[in-house]
Amino acid sequence: MNQRIEEVMLANVKRDVARRKQHFATSVVVLSLLAVAWYVCQIEFQKLGAGLPRLWSFVVQMFPPDLSDLDVILKGAGETLAMATIGTIFATIMAFPLALMAARNTCPNKWTYRVSRAILNASRGTETFVYALVFVAAVGFGPFSGVLAITFHMVGAIGKMFAEAIEPVDQGPLDALALTGASRAKIIRYGLIPDVMPHLIASVLYIWEFSVRTSTVLGIVGAGGIGQTLKDTVDLLEFNKMITVLAVVLLMVSAIDFISDRLRYLILDTKREGFETLPANN
Repeated sequence: MNQRIEEVMLANVKRDVARRKQHFATSVVVLSLLAVAWYVCQIEFQKLGAGLPRLWSFVVQMFPPDLSDLDVILKGAGETLAMATIGTIFATIMAFPLALMAARNTCPNKWTYRVSRAILNASRGTETFVYALVFVAAVGFGPFSGVLAITFHMVGAIGKMFAEAIEPVDQGPLDALALTGASRAKIIRYGLIPDVMPHLIASVLYIWEFSVRTSTVLGIVGAGGIGQTLKDTVDLLEFNKMITVLAVVLLMVSAIDFISDRLRYLILDTKREGFETLPANN
């Protein structure tokens, strides 16, 4: 009996030693990678200290804000909002069928699943800015290039979120519909979509907010929106006009966040008035 206890204790000691060695090796690898990243990024805080007076001079030059071109800035902001909205709508339309093929429980076979996942990964893995460069070269300057850039990037993001909402659904109602002889399209229409609709709406609204923020810089490469105006103010060192552009962008993003929140409340019937608390014990 004592020998058995000693063997168990020895095995526990060996396991603890092996675990410590593994943790030590992992720590060494992580710290080494961080050291390499630090070196590659050329972190030099003395440069930041030397640049702080210059940054402060920029801040001083921002005031008072220049409102002389406010109409041009507002037009660019409206163009940015339109690009984000249309791009999100196009991306949603394209993403839904891909999401059905990229979810294990609705995909017809493993090859379709893999191809669909690869398409979503490729779409999501390429930045909107890169798409904007490509489409500006292909179709020319203007907001249409921005719409295409947002669409092709957000297809991957929306499709992945849709697929992750579809996969965990309860299969019971879907199987019951299948037993009644319902077609695949009817099962999706009457069984799947009503179950995942709140998640789909929340995903689209989030991506819409994100698209608005992303599209504010697409104008830098000629893809329309307020980004070109922002770039011009920086290039010409017109900091008092730049602060006006940034203020408009901030107000637009804040308004979109408020509108999106209200839409969630209206569409999803979510309780927003205060926090619910547990009833007090009497």
